[in-house]
Amino acid sequence: MNVNKNEIDYKRVISTIMVFLLSCVVAQYIANYFIGVRVANQKTMVQNAAQIAHLHFQSKIENYLTMADSMKKYLVLHGEEKTFANFQDLAKSMQDDHGVVKCIELAKNGVITAVYPVKGNEHALGVNLLKADNRRYEAEIAKINNDYTIAGPFPLVQGGIGALLLDPIYVTENDGRTKFWGYVVIVLDWNKYLKEVNIEHLESLGYSFDLWHENPYTGAHNSIASTKNAVTKEALQVKFEMPNDTWYMDVEMRDGWISYEEVELYNMVSLLVAIMLSFSYWLYLSRDAKEKLYKQELEAALAKAEVANEAKTRFLFNMSHDIRTPMNAILGFTEIAKKSKDAALVADSLAKIELAGELLLKLINEILNISRIESGTLETVFTETNLRRFGRELDTLFSQGMAKKGIAYKLSCEIEDEIVICDKQHMQEICVNLIANAQKFTKPKGKVNVLIKQLKNKACPGGYADYQIIIADTGIGMSEEFQKVQYQLFERERTNTVSHTEGTGLGLSIVKSLMDLLGGKIDCTSAVGKGTTYTLTFRLQIVAAPATVGNKTAKELTEQDLVGKEVLLVEDNEINREIAQFVLEEAGMKVSTAEDGSIAVKLAQEKLYDVILMDIQMPVMNGYEATRAIRNLENKELANVPIIAMTANAFEEDRRNAFEAGMDEHIAKPFKVQDLLCVLAEVLRETHEHGHSQ
Repeated sequence: MNVNKNEIDYKRVISTIMVFLLSCVVAQYIANYFIGVRVANQKTMVQNAAQIAHLHFQSKIENYLTMADSMKKYLVLHGEEKTFANFQDLAKSMQDDHGVVKCIELAKNGVITAVYPVKGNEHALGVNLLKADNRRYEAEIAKINNDYTIAGPFPLVQGGIGALLLDPIYVTENDGRTKFWGYVVIVLDWNKYLKEVNIEHLESLGYSFDLWHENPYTGAHNSIASTKNAVTKEALQVKFEMPNDTWYMDVEMRDGWISYEEVELYNMVSLLVAIMLSFSYWLYLSRDAKEKLYKQELEAALAKAEVANEAKTRFLFNMSHDIRTPMNAILGFTEIAKKSKDAALVADSLAKIELAGELLLKLINEILNISRIESGTLETVFTETNLRRFGRELDTLFSQGMAKKGIAYKLSCEIEDEIVICDKQHMQEICVNLIANAQKFTKPKGKVNVLIKQLKNKACPGGYADYQIIIADTGIGMSEEFQKVQYQLFERERTNTVSHTEGTGLGLSIVKSLMDLLGGKIDCTSAVGKGTTYTLTFRLQIVAAPATVGNKTAKELTEQDLVGKEVLLVEDNEINREIAQFVLEEAGMKVSTAEDGSIAVKLAQEKLYDVILMDIQMPVMNGYEATRAIRNLENKELANVPIIAMTANAFEEDRRNAFEAGMDEHIAKPFKVQDLLCVLAEVLRETHEHGHSQ
């Protein structure tokens, strides 16, 4: 037995060593591949930068050749005598603003006979370009090809380093033949030209380069421009096609295509991968009798993963489950509004469309927030809510769909204290999920009843009461097995009746999570073929009837506060801007608009507005940046203007970001008109009473 064990151990060691060596080879190959990719990417980036520099060179040359063309056309059109007579004025009008053009010359038969300006360029007069050193080759090329040619850079006879742009001139004689007349010559101050094309920008980007061309007389390397750091043999060479000449740029990253540290990192990673693979292989060979159990556990885990994957797949295919009800309401009431000529019926349909749209938005937000529910970061918002109105809104949402399906639907209220403090949004989502399920799983001629009632519980503390929302249907019901897992994510009943029914498998999970978040209790009784009843229990704070200020309602007070106020509306979306401007002007406000944050800052510097409505995501300058810029204005009165964020960034952290940027309030889009006006009025009242504080 010992012999066998030793033999097994020996084979295990040898095979692991072989795997390690093979892994090293493969990992090093992969590392070299990624190093090659990295170097290739760097070279592509460098080549692109060089090509851009080439375009700058060509563009500037083209600008200066335009001068030569203008002079040439004038000579051809008006003749030699008139051109020489007006040369100084013509050349003066062609001078550039940056002093790159050192002078402009006319060279009849190749001899420079006119120059502007004369001062400082006297020594150029009389030079024969067709015979002078460093010029005759390019002059001959330009003459033969009848095309622009660049000569230099080289020392100029009048001093300094420059380049010549030679533009040959051919004129037509009386007998119709063309004859070489000479050249228009643009002399460029080379150092100023290099600054004009901004070639030093390449050095600021971390590149080393040498721009050069072959000396046409000796074939030697003639450097045109270069960085202080010399390029190496590893440099990338890019061709610059110039007028009748070819320039080359040898360019590379100043610190090399890839740093020593990066190479070492790739090598270390490859070694680590080889070690990990070898260690994994060692563990694989070291498995003992527990292999069977491990295999069973692995198969069980795989099966569980497959179930979860199937559930998520069903979720992706059935995303319409939780949004279908409000969407049906929107489509149904839209059809009614389109066909009806009754103004009252149209107005009623639009109001119901608005309500369904709000619920649809809330459902979408909750689906997107499922990760927040799981992580425990979802926040509650408690406000005053009228439970009777709450019930009527639910009734409006479902009555039409229930009737269309042939379900007897009834919603009733048995409450005394109807105004309470609660998280209306999340309570509404809970009810929408459960009532939608009741509608979906109840056959025609079935019943769905919803009851909102107040319990008589003497154990409740003062100012509180227990309320129940009972949702009962006569639908298909649930099996006992499914009732145990109904609140788990992506779970759905696996009966033949349910398998063809759309749904995400998120609804009941969201319901349970929200009930726990609100401190409520949910009970379920169900039987297959008999129906399902959910009982939701909440303990809520009772609120007395809403107070009024004098004889005026909140709406009247809001309108009174807004009439005549000047608002700056900052919104980049034209449609959103049009809607908001209409709402604000309907409320009696004077509206100025800005398409982005930079425009808003400029307007805020010029005029004191009563309030600014600021979008967040905008081009040029976003809402946060614009707000900070306004708050930093030297004029403190202008800097302290009230600013309200009006944005589709609707999560709690977005509110915090708005306040941290210096904003006074936050309202989410899409907004309810009355909510927007109330927020505006409240901010304006607080500003009037207390002033803006930072």
